[in-house]
Amino acid sequence: MPDTNEVFTTFELRKKEFYPTRTVGETSRDCVVYELATFNLDPVQTISLPVFEFSQQDSIRIMSNEARVFVKQSFEGVLPKNPVVQSDLSPLPVPTRVNYPYILIGMGIVILLILVVNIFFDRPIQKFIYLFLERRRHEAFLKQHDRIRLQLNSNLNIDNMEALLNVWKKYIQRVDGNPYTSLTSMEIFKILPDPVLKDVLQEVDRWIYGGIEMKDYRFNIDYVKQVAVQLYQNKREAIRNGKFE
Repeated sequence: MPDTNEVFTTFELRKKEFYPTRTVGETSRDCVVYELATFNLDPVQTISLPVFEFSQQDSIRIMSNEARVFVKQSFEGVLPKNPVVQSDLSPLPVPTRVNYPYILIGMGIVILLILVVNIFFDRPIQKFIYLFLERRRHEAFLKQHDRIRLQLNSNLNIDNMEALLNVWKKYIQRVDGNPYTSLTSMEIFKILPDPVLKDVLQEVDRWIYGGIEMKDYRFNIDYVKQVAVQLYQNKREAIRNGKFE
């Protein structure tokens, strides 16, 4: 059966479909269906396809019966000899595609510029990130401190006071890196030589462990908060000066 190498005269091959061989008695039949297209305007066109029979030394070309194709005109009147085709100069939309290599190259250049600027201008990116994180932690500490302070105002007990001191020690430990959560009041005073802070912590200790009444527990609560705020301000100033540890 002819394939795409065959010349189909005025026709063009679109596709062909093979069907299984059917045998009836001693006769076998093969079937191929061709789908052809023509762009010739002749009203009657003919076509005949060959079948090749191969032998050991040669092949025989057997032509099929001639088929006639009648082309139905889709227009009325006489076809002009020199038809004028109307031109359409209106622009057609062209789908845009994302140029990923250029995007990746551009992103790489931007990142490189940011790193260069960051190195030559005293690391402003790190400073911004560290200041942002410190502010978030400080705001969280203030919320915890104020919440426990309200509980102490309504119910002054040892559990609430210890909770407040624990929150305070954890926060200032995070600010300057000293292990305040495992230190006594005197050990804290050695690191933070503030005589007022020393009196406040000792007064709180006497109230917790000795049952001695505090003179002004509100002042004690506010003063440890004031110490934390001062440490926070010192940490922000150190970050602005390029010290991130």
